[in-house]
Amino acid sequence: MQKSAKLFFIYVTKEQEWRQRQDEDWDYVYSLSRFYHWWIKRYFEMDFIVEADILPVVPGKLFDRMSIGYLQRDHKERGKSTYHFYLTYFKPLWTDCTTEAYSSENFGMVQWKRPQETSTLLEGERIKFLADANCANISHVLTHEVLRMKGRKRTEYFDSVHEVMDKHIYNELPYIYFNDRFNIVSKDSHYRFVTLENTAIAR
Repeated sequence: MQKSAKLFFIYVTKEQEWRQRQDEDWDYVYSLSRFYHWWIKRYFEMDFIVEADILPVVPGKLFDRMSIGYLQRDHKERGKSTYHFYLTYFKPLWTDCTTEAYSSENFGMVQWKRPQETSTLLEGERIKFLADANCANISHVLTHEVLRMKGRKRTEYFDSVHEVMDKHIYNELPYIYFNDRFNIVSKDSHYRFVTLENTAIAR
């Protein structure tokens, strides 16, 4: 069992779009990486060194198409002892996760969702969209791997997490909402981050 001391968020974008994505998304992605550093330490008692970066890629053909395999090669080249978490513009072709995501040892990915029209949105509306569309899925995948690193059995780090997510999706279990100071707030307030309810499985 390999336990990483470093968590590296990698925002994946097409090469021709990366400057626009940097202008529109990077501030939020960077703040998100700071938030999850705090969240993992607060709820799982693990203190990662956390970094974040942008990975511009040139979409290829045939075997060079963007895929989990492509990201896993990047993960290996960067060093498999680091937990690399990819925020990608595509969803995996196959996953056994209940979200458009994928998780394995020291590796995670989720499809990063953006509003289709950004020019007409107020900043608060845009932040709310990014939080609602992405954060719960990220917390889901992080919980899989962090619990695995803590030595939990598969029924705990995998099955129990999916049971919680099913309650969120189907049984109206509320997500947890945080503001920019990482304080828990109501869904009706100005929140910046969203996570699954993990108190029953975190420790």
